[in-house]
Amino acid sequence: MINDAHFIIRQFGGVKQLAKAINKDPATIYRWTYPKNKNGTDGLIPSSALSRISEAAKRLNIPIEQSKPHSASLSLDQGLAHSHQFINWFRDTTPYIHAHRGKTFVINFSGDAVNDALFSTLIKDIALLSSLGIRLILVHGIRPQLEKKLVDGRHSSQVFQHLRVTDKQTLDMAKEASGTVRTNIEAELSASLANMPGSSSGISVASGNFIVAKPIGVINGVDYQFTGDVRRVNDERLLKSLDVGHIILVSPLGYSPTGDIFNLRSEEIATAIATAIKADKLILMTERTELLTEKNALIRQLTTEQAQRLLDNSDDQQDDTYLHLQEAIRASKLGVERIHLINRKINGGLQLELFTRQGCGTMISIQPFEDARPATINDINGIIELIRPLEARGLLTYRSAETIEMDIDKFHVIEQDGLITTCAALYTYPDEKIGELACVAVHPNYRTGERGEYLLTMIENKARAIGLTQLFVLTTQSSHWFAEKGFLPAKFESLPSAKRNNYNQTRRSIIMLKALS
Repeated sequence: MINDAHFIIRQFGGVKQLAKAINKDPATIYRWTYPKNKNGTDGLIPSSALSRISEAAKRLNIPIEQSKPHSASLSLDQGLAHSHQFINWFRDTTPYIHAHRGKTFVINFSGDAVNDALFSTLIKDIALLSSLGIRLILVHGIRPQLEKKLVDGRHSSQVFQHLRVTDKQTLDMAKEASGTVRTNIEAELSASLANMPGSSSGISVASGNFIVAKPIGVINGVDYQFTGDVRRVNDERLLKSLDVGHIILVSPLGYSPTGDIFNLRSEEIATAIATAIKADKLILMTERTELLTEKNALIRQLTTEQAQRLLDNSDDQQDDTYLHLQEAIRASKLGVERIHLINRKINGGLQLELFTRQGCGTMISIQPFEDARPATINDINGIIELIRPLEARGLLTYRSAETIEMDIDKFHVIEQDGLITTCAALYTYPDEKIGELACVAVHPNYRTGERGEYLLTMIENKARAIGLTQLFVLTTQSSHWFAEKGFLPAKFESLPSAKRNNYNQTRRSIIMLKALS
């Protein structure tokens, strides 16, 4: 890990964020950037703080290694190791590429992102998404660009609850800032798309008056003048532009039927568009990693209800986190399946969140696992890939592909982006009102997300619905997990007669039983 204080502070999103992540006083962090004649460390991080920074970076998925020039020659072993790493990465990524193709994502990023030296990298990542067949709507902000014009023009402006009071002169500056930012983004996209696969197919950027706005009016005695609110989205025009292959670029301005122009929040526009067209994802590119546990670990997944509790317990409504949670909750309740909060300063953050199993941001959805469902014939290969390693270790009884196909109506699965992460089956003995929970398997990369518990609850609810009063399981190595879920040790005689006749004595499975109250 490098000890460049300026680089590390930038990667963590600022002095305050770094100080919080490593539990240091911000004043200490500032001193790292001072020259030695002012009691600083000349831009170098003391060695005593390096390990703490390294741990925090791993916890928050923040890259802290600067790129180094590659050696002119690699050994054969190094080359082979790199090749295997690439192959494994490519295999893991392929299901996500298939799952995302043809889907519609709305991506919001701030004016600060546009000003950043790394913005061209973000745009290249966005162009890559387009080249993979993802339909994109981009919504940009203009706050720093507008504030610079206000300062240069010596014009004061007030902001209350994330809303700027927009008078006529401020509106004129907002229009200028919006036009400049939009033009720069289009230029970056055009340059990026020219170097992307499929660029010859005529992919282009489309902008327009997709947002119909209305004035906010007077709130708590404050007249916001030309600050507006989204009245409706021209969703048909948006969808037609997407259908012909355009990347849509939307600025934070809205237009009323009377010809007035209003200054809007880009986050609100992104949410309105995502909900109007029922986008598959709303992605909010944030200025830092926002949602952390009490131990400063990244919160990777929240239900809408959990996010609402976080919002209700927030003591700083002026913080951007409050705003982003508001928008995420609103979008989720209005039908957007998944909302992602991604720190835009993480190099490749979009790809890490969308194409890796661990991700690098926070996903919010109405249900903990919205793709939990009964299995279909199309899931057979996914189930086989999931259970074969467990069968090889003796955790599960071997099931042939033909057996799984015959019993597919008994299986439930959880799918994430085309990958079967969890499965379980329910075999019923209706005469004795008892069911067997079988073939419970969770992908090793997903065992910290309570997927097994969620699918178990689904199985139990189904068993109750068809009149079963008990559920049993045969296990060789997972008895503690089942005990935690309410299963108790039982005797052989507790099994239904048909199961006793087919019981495999050689596996010496532990029999556990749960009453379904």
